[in-house]
Amino acid sequence: MSIQNNLSPEFWTIIAILSGLTLLASAVITPWLLSMIPQDYFLTHEEYLGKWKTTRPLLRGTVLLIRNLIGLALCLLGLIMLVTPGQGMVMILLGLACSTFPGKRTLELKILNQRGVLSSVNWLRKKMNRQPLLLPEPANENRTQSRES
Repeated sequence: MSIQNNLSPEFWTIIAILSGLTLLASAVITPWLLSMIPQDYFLTHEEYLGKWKTTRPLLRGTVLLIRNLIGLALCLLGLIMLVTPGQGMVMILLGLACSTFPGKRTLELKILNQRGVLSSVNWLRKKMNRQPLLLPEPANENRTQSRES
């Protein structure tokens, strides 16, 4: 007896609904969220939290908690999209952009350097009338160029 025979029709209905929701989220929410990322986000190490970062610690803590919860939700949605319709890697990248943790920038750049991810991100940004993201030059290229000079 196969596993498929043991699964109820309700299970497949839930899977179909979940798949449709992730497709909708990918088509509607992703371009909007990508357009919110500043073009120079990956060139600066400055946080976009504003002046109250040091003057209002309770507000900063609340904002960081909400950002990390949103980031976690987007990452989970991205993981689901890896096996259902949608752009899973792009959604994971958005989740990471919302989050705050050590090594975040390195992980984001690794994801952007995956084949097709940066071009997809910039294509979606173009559809929202935004400039493409600017990325730092890889360290290896800098060394190669300085040796050739």
